[in-house]
Amino acid sequence: MKTIDYPSFNETLHTFYIQDRLKVILIEKPYFHKTYVSLSTPLGALNTGYLDSEGKPQTVPKGIAHFLEHKIFEQDGQDISRQFALQEANINAYTEYTRTTYLFHSTNHLYDNIERLITMFFHPKFSEEGVEKEKNIILEELNMHLDDPYYRQYHTLLNGLYHHHPIKYDILGTKESIKAIDKSALNAMHEAYYRPEDSVLVVIGDFDVEALYQQLQLISLPKPTLMQPWQAAINEPIESVISAKTLKEDVLLPSLLIGIKLNTEQPLSPYQRIKFHLSFSIYMDLRFGKSSDFYEWLLDEKLINDAYGLDISLEKEYGYVLIGSETPNPETLYEALVEHLLNPTIKRSHIDDFNRVKKHLLGSFVMSLDSLEFVAHETSRLALDNLYIYDVIDIAQSITFEDVIAQEKHFVKAALSSVITEPKNDAQ
Repeated sequence: MKTIDYPSFNETLHTFYIQDRLKVILIEKPYFHKTYVSLSTPLGALNTGYLDSEGKPQTVPKGIAHFLEHKIFEQDGQDISRQFALQEANINAYTEYTRTTYLFHSTNHLYDNIERLITMFFHPKFSEEGVEKEKNIILEELNMHLDDPYYRQYHTLLNGLYHHHPIKYDILGTKESIKAIDKSALNAMHEAYYRPEDSVLVVIGDFDVEALYQQLQLISLPKPTLMQPWQAAINEPIESVISAKTLKEDVLLPSLLIGIKLNTEQPLSPYQRIKFHLSFSIYMDLRFGKSSDFYEWLLDEKLINDAYGLDISLEKEYGYVLIGSETPNPETLYEALVEHLLNPTIKRSHIDDFNRVKKHLLGSFVMSLDSLEFVAHETSRLALDNLYIYDVIDIAQSITFEDVIAQEKHFVKAALSSVITEPKNDAQ
């Protein structure tokens, strides 16, 4: 077991492998009553294929990662969530585009609940009846998404930005793909992706490190498999599909959502990607954040309200920025945002603003270290790239004003798309 001390934060991290296969990260949090445990695998909505035992690529229906997340909770036709609850644990799970994570928190029975989590994760028991029953549940969940006008606006925008990339599809899949999922496809994807070698277990709280280390060595893991993760090559053009689209929805106020497709010049290492993300976040905060002069101007002009938001998503496989708000004048807001976007305004005189935003970013991150759920989520996400949460702070501290100014290059030939949502009554 390797121990890493972070004296600046009074934190200690331990890492080791169960049977030289499953990576485990233990983070000590003395005097915390709850313990958080997460188990993650790099199977997300972007993954729609695998390599079989002969090394041949096989494709599966969209939405299978999310479907699999649901079915992992079924053991012999029973929902295993109840067994966690009986031992004072609250369990949940979520599927993202690049990973699936199972998370529970508890105050007692830590080892028993970890063992149960690992068992359900690596040793599921699917049934044909259970798979068919789950289809109706997920289809209803998809219908709820499709009934949300702002969700439709978001996915319409992604379809306007991306030609072929699977990011354009709903994490749940489509009605047709959900109906096409069967037990054999679930088993194949589980065998290919839910492998100890690719997964990571994170435990955060106040516990006996040495005792837990010894107990975890007794955990039963599945036998190694010849099945492997696989993703078909994606040939995504730089330009967007459409420049603009208008939707008529059941909303009270019009809204505008603009998307910018980010294209990095070369593949980034995990370290470089985090630095890019943080530098880019500071850049966008300086120009479009709620402490910027531009934001104040938008408020003064009554072009936005408190629904205004800025979101940056950057993964190894894709990257985009979303800016939007409810607005009485979506066309005018669009023109103002695009003009500001394409005309860089950060000068050397803004270095004081840079220092302020950087300190705020660092302060917010350090404060978040007291949230066990945040630490569990971020630790499991970063561990899949062989990084630790405390590395992010070191990366953030290394960011210079020049790193931030360099982000302007991403908007020289920006691929843009926008979606305006208008009240249906306007069409009557």
